[in-house]
Amino acid sequence: MGKRDKAPLQRLTSRMKSALLLRPSIGALILFCLCVGLKLNGSSVGMWRNLLTEPGIARGLIFSSPKQVRVDEWGIWTPSMLSQARQNPRFPIENPSLGAARAPLLMSIPVSYYTTLFRPQLWGFFVFDFERGFSFYWYAKIFGLLIAVGWMLRQIGMRSRFLIGFAAIWIFFSSYVQWWFSSPAMLPEMVATWAICLGCAARFFKDRNRWRTTAALAGFVFCGANFVLCLYPPYQIPLLLLMTATLIGVGLENRLIGERRSTTQALLLIIGGLLTIAVVLIPFWFDVRATLEIVRNTAYPGGRRSSGGDLDLFKLFSGVLGFFESEQASPAVYDNISEASNFYPLWPATLLALWVARFRNKTPISPLITSLTICLVLLSLYCLMPLPHWLARATLLNFATERRALLAIGLANIFLCCFFLDRHRAPIFSKSGAAIAGVVLWLATLLLLWQGGLANAVYFSDWWAWGQSLALSGVVLVMFFWERLRFRWLPALLGTLLVFSNCTINPVMRGLGPLLDSEAFKRIDRIRGADPGGKWIVYHTRYFAQLVKATGATVFNGTKIVPDVAFFRQLDPDEDDFTYNRYANIGCEVPRLSHQVSTGLVYPDFYILFLPPDLPLLEKAGYRYVLFPKDWPEAASYGFALIDRVMPGDLWIYRRVDRSN
Repeated sequence: MGKRDKAPLQRLTSRMKSALLLRPSIGALILFCLCVGLKLNGSSVGMWRNLLTEPGIARGLIFSSPKQVRVDEWGIWTPSMLSQARQNPRFPIENPSLGAARAPLLMSIPVSYYTTLFRPQLWGFFVFDFERGFSFYWYAKIFGLLIAVGWMLRQIGMRSRFLIGFAAIWIFFSSYVQWWFSSPAMLPEMVATWAICLGCAARFFKDRNRWRTTAALAGFVFCGANFVLCLYPPYQIPLLLLMTATLIGVGLENRLIGERRSTTQALLLIIGGLLTIAVVLIPFWFDVRATLEIVRNTAYPGGRRSSGGDLDLFKLFSGVLGFFESEQASPAVYDNISEASNFYPLWPATLLALWVARFRNKTPISPLITSLTICLVLLSLYCLMPLPHWLARATLLNFATERRALLAIGLANIFLCCFFLDRHRAPIFSKSGAAIAGVVLWLATLLLLWQGGLANAVYFSDWWAWGQSLALSGVVLVMFFWERLRFRWLPALLGTLLVFSNCTINPVMRGLGPLLDSEAFKRIDRIRGADPGGKWIVYHTRYFAQLVKATGATVFNGTKIVPDVAFFRQLDPDEDDFTYNRYANIGCEVPRLSHQVSTGLVYPDFYILFLPPDLPLLEKAGYRYVLFPKDWPEAASYGFALIDRVMPGDLWIYRRVDRSN
């Protein structure tokens, strides 16, 4: 067949591929618009019904149930977004309820500022009503993560669309991603923008077309700015190390086929893209540097440093327990299920198979798989043992933490396993060798669980969780080492297990009714509307401080991203700054034994402030309202009078008595 005969066939094939890609894209767009139109989201905002003791099920709950442990979302970030939307003017760059200085610029919340142009997940708040804007934000995270990861894997060299889809599902439905889905780090959009940057950088090594290269550079800059603005180094630093390792692998593979000129071009484009991101964010830097300086000097997280070694083998590989865990069923060695979450660790089996393929079958190992392996092993060693201080500083891992490095380790694990399945389809093991390898790894899993059980007798006595984890790991290993089943049936089985295990972690909600339609929200908002300048203090609970913030009122306590150190020094001149100079959830109590301000640190991010509500400094600052979740008999002696009692919830609202008359 001549060149003229091949050309029409190639054009027809290209059109068919475009049509196959276009249909799912149109379907995803229609589904996205439908979700936004119906105001659907995955918030655990239904927890407010429990706190306010309202009868019946949460308004708008469609599927699953709200999770108390997702308090970062329903108790902090969602009220913070509402607070921003209800300011006048809307979405300011300064909001004292959220923190001192320009705290909103450090948070992944809507802000009327030029950087929002680089954060499409937040655009809906400026176009739609709040609930539809919130839905737009939520489903931008979902669709963005799935599409970005799939596209990126294609760019770095994965051939099988089946495995690309499996990898995207593996990442999305891993317990780590689902339990941390909406948190201060905004993990889904961070991973999505990271993946797009990685995919665009990989195209620099391969694409010679000027227009496609320009589009990739624009995507690199746009998503790179979004990634930087997530402003959570404990995740970002390990992800950047993984990106570097991946691009080294892509570049070395490109050199193997003789494309040395494109490697130089790719490096220049990456450097140019990074410089462009820096230039784009220069105005942001000037506007936020004073706020960042406050954060840098905080006891937490500014003073936090890590040299590695905080995890043991059980915590590193605890993903083998990740099927069908819940808030009520997780290893008690962890504080909660979010901390217990992880990725299923199939990479030891993959490394064993690669080693056998290399030395038994003389199968070459690609540079990309090699670079992923090195990154995976080194990050794992960082989690297990302390690094020399110079190495921790050189890699910037001293600004990360071992628990947060699990994200990069989990992604590297998924990439390594899927590239192995994609590129190594020939038989590797003999039948006896496969059986021995499977039994050895299953026994290693048994020993791992035994170690975790000895460290925590409560979990070890839960024979159902222990037994099903062993059984499911055995099935996965059988699928992996049974080479006729490995390529198709292993992804199908593992993907199904992940979906059924973790699809109920984030519920499906319609709107934010449990918060916005609650009687407490309406009554507090009515008071705020009548006295918008009046400030509030909430006693006995930090949660209701966040409820008051959601109305747009200014609140003294609750969650503060940036501490107002100057004001605290006036409140308590004798304190040495250690307790309140931190990102913190602040609970307030009325002192019983004295009339002095004092503090008590409970956790690194939570302290209790014993605060007399009648302090002249508070009155001068405009704090006129206090809220208690019970009666306050001493109100009159402190100069306050009851103005409202909200039922259900039993919230007592008091106003400072005007003594000027």
